Amino acid sequence: MNDAERKAQEATFHDRREHLRHAEPLEYERITRNQRFYAANRASKRFMDAWLREHCAPGRLVLDYCCGTGLNTLFMAECGADVVGIDISPESARAARARLTDEGLAERAKFVVTDAERTAFGDRTFDIILCNGVLHHLDSGAAFAELSRILKPGGRVFCVEALAHNPVFQLYRRLTPHMRTEWEADHILSRRQITLARQHFQSVETHFFHLTGLLAVPFRRQPRVFDRVLRVLDGFDRALLSLPGLRWWSWQCLFVLAEPRAGVREA
Repeated sequence: MNDAERKAQEATFHDRREHLRHAEPLEYERITRNQRFYAANRASKRFMDAWLREHCAPGRLVLDYCCGTGLNTLFMAECGADVVGIDISPESARAARARLTDEGLAERAKFVVTDAERTAFGDRTFDIILCNGVLHHLDSGAAFAELSRILKPGGRVFCVEALAHNPVFQLYRRLTPHMRTEWEADHILSRRQITLARQHFQSVETHFFHLTGLLAVPFRRQPRVFDRVLRVLDGFDRALLSLPGLRWWSWQCLFVLAEPRAGVREA
C-alpha cells in the first residue's frame, strides 16, 4: 500500500464511521465496541487532563493533531488556549467544528482538513501539540519529523498511544479487524517506534498505564462494584508497571516529547 492509498483509506474509514454514528447507530456500536475498555482508563485520563490544564493556558497556541470529533479540542479551549484541530477526515472535522460551536467556543478554535504528516504550518508554530491515539494511524517517522518541525522551542508534544507488546491485547486486535483500518492494525506503537522519536526530540518522557485494570471492564454497568475493583487493580498496576520488564506490556503509554532536534526531517 503506497502513501496515497493509505491516507485515502484512513479518510474513508473515519468519514464512514462518523456517518454511521447518526445514520446507523447499531452498526456504529458494532465497529466501536472496543470503546468499552475506556471505562478503565481513568488513571491515564486524569494524568492527561492534569497535564493539559497546566500547559493549555490562555495565550498558548495548541494543535490537536488528528482531532477526530473535537472532544479534546473542546477541553483545551475550555482551559483557555487557542486551538487548531487538524484531521484527514472531513466528516470528523465537521463534527468537531459543530461541537465547539454548540459549546460557544467556536472563536477559540479552527479546524483544517489536511495530511498530518505534511501540514502547511510554518516552522515553530505551536506551543503545545496533543497526539491522542493517532500515531498508529500514521507513518510514525514522518509524523515525528513533522511534529518536531512545527513545535516551538520550549514547546511540548503530549502523546497517548496503545502499545503492541502484550500478546493478549494484540490477539484482540487481530480478532476485530472491522474496528480499524488495515494500516492501523499493523502499526500499533512499539518500544522501537517510541525510541525512534529520539531522532527528532532530545527529550522523551514515558509513563505507563493499565494492565490488570482492564479486568474491571465487565463490571462497568455496576458502578459501585466497578469503582472498587478498578481502584484495587489500578493500585496493582502502579506497582507492576514500575517494573522495567512489565511496563511495555501495558495497554497505554503516555509520553511527552520536547527539545526538537534542528535539521532532522523525513524526506
